[in-house]
Amino acid sequence: MSRVVNAPPRLDLALALALFVAKLLTSALGVQPGGGMVSYFAAPLWTLPLAWRRRYPLATACLVTTAAVVEVAIGGYHESVVALLALLLVQYSLGAHEASRPRMLAGVAVVLGMSYWQWLGPQDVRSWGLLGSTAIALAPLVGGLWVRQQRLGAAALSALAEQLRRERDERARLAVTEERTRIARELHDEVAHAMSVIAIQADAAEGALSHDPALVQRPLVVIRDTARQALTDMRRVLGALRGDEPAGRYPGPGLARVGALIERSKASGVEVVLRVEGEATPLTPALDVAAYRVIQEGLTNVLKHAAARRAEVILRYGADSVGVEVTDDGDGSGAGGGSGRGLAGVRERVAVLGGEFVAGPRDVGFALRVSLPLP
Repeated sequence: MSRVVNAPPRLDLALALALFVAKLLTSALGVQPGGGMVSYFAAPLWTLPLAWRRRYPLATACLVTTAAVVEVAIGGYHESVVALLALLLVQYSLGAHEASRPRMLAGVAVVLGMSYWQWLGPQDVRSWGLLGSTAIALAPLVGGLWVRQQRLGAAALSALAEQLRRERDERARLAVTEERTRIARELHDEVAHAMSVIAIQADAAEGALSHDPALVQRPLVVIRDTARQALTDMRRVLGALRGDEPAGRYPGPGLARVGALIERSKASGVEVVLRVEGEATPLTPALDVAAYRVIQEGLTNVLKHAAARRAEVILRYGADSVGVEVTDDGDGSGAGGGSGRGLAGVRERVAVLGGEFVAGPRDVGFALRVSLPLP
């Protein structure tokens, strides 16, 4: 399918054709007599280039002024509304559509040069006066410059609006990603520890059935209590995400619940010791939750991966930070065998609060150490 290259806009083409017809009719009917046959030959140069006035303002100006010079030089000066409209449109188009300032000034110089040539020449055009001719030539240029400035301003505002829209969409996308990460982290933190305890206790109950059924009761009680606590925590998380749960209905995690967390770990067969160093100070909710999650993740990994018999939890309260340390006497794989999301979630929490995170095997067992700065 063929395309017309640089086809003029339809409105400009219609305007150029209308002025061409008007130029011919005014000369033929004697409404505004021209310079004889030369007016008919110059009529296309006067009018038809205006169809491309937006795309080629300088070329249009040169062609129209050439028509003016030819017609005046051969046929003499005569009043023509069509010629005046053509010159006004040329000047307006130079101001409104010529992107290059040197080319615009060149076009203005061409039109003004032609106007001054007529005024200084032998033709009887002095009724306008030099200042009048200059004003008539420059007024449309000023109007075109103003229109162009408005158009550029509107384009700049449109570009700014588009940039702001893209930035808003990007912020929304990042917010969604962060929210998904937070949901995944919360669900992992709430479920992983409980499921580890339940799995260990279920194994213990299964082993007790083959030896002494009376021993099944204790692991079943732990499973029941752990499952209930996990359901409560899940309701709290989902309620917080939906925003429809009353504050305080399901208390959030914090260091106040560390005792229950340690007891569940002990019930799974691991000896857990809690040691507090320094004078305990109240923590902000964010620090309180973060410290609890560190302990929870550390104990979860001890139960799931470390094959440890003993674990130690240390809380260190300093003047400008609170430290959390979870160590065990296992095989050093305190983070092995899992998806790695638990420690990654702890690392993210600590990074958000500006703290320090260290986790890895030691000579005996595995260590998770975190330092959180106090506000």
